[in-house]
Amino acid sequence: MEKLQEYWQVAGPTLAFMLAVSVVALALALERWLTLWRARAALVRVEEKVLEAARRGDLEESRRHADALSSPIREVFTAGLDRALGRARGEFATAMARESRRAVAQLRGPLWILGSVGALMPFAGLLGTVVGVMGSFEAIGESGQGGFAVVSSGISEALIATAGGLFVALEAVLFFNALGQQVAGVGREINLAIDELGELIRTGRTHAERPATDG
Repeated sequence: MEKLQEYWQVAGPTLAFMLAVSVVALALALERWLTLWRARAALVRVEEKVLEAARRGDLEESRRHADALSSPIREVFTAGLDRALGRARGEFATAMARESRRAVAQLRGPLWILGSVGALMPFAGLLGTVVGVMGSFEAIGESGQGGFAVVSSGISEALIATAGGLFVALEAVLFFNALGQQVAGVGREINLAIDELGELIRTGRTHAERPATDG
């Protein structure tokens, strides 16, 4: 704790900025994690309710279960089922594919901010380093003499800025990669569910048309 107080005395403004960016990155990561958790829970209900009803051939019940899902998963399956039931114009597979891409984009949401933080914060730390070194040279110029006592404050601020920038960048990159992988995983699960629902809809239509064809 004493060390932190010392760092704060040396580079308080720089650390305050780094801390603020770190808190924002953590808040964004937590918000995306909760959103993805809700999406995965919705996909479990897709498997247990929506697809199960479609396997029995009851698309009306499947549509009711789809309407109870959380957004943006809901829109993917209601779009396809509405077209399969004749409630909306268009082709159900195309509609579900389009809404799937839209859902993945919504789930990705502000992850670009984490990517930007991860890319830019080392440069922010480097800027703090440059400012600290410039302060050291300024101190030398004002005092007219060198020595560690003269330059120590500026050098300390430079090193603290570098360390802070790298820490925040590592945090943001870790969150960005982990959450990006989760978004990709949810996208794959959505597409698998879409494929099965589309297959069930096409199979149901084939069975419904076969007696008329045979007659």
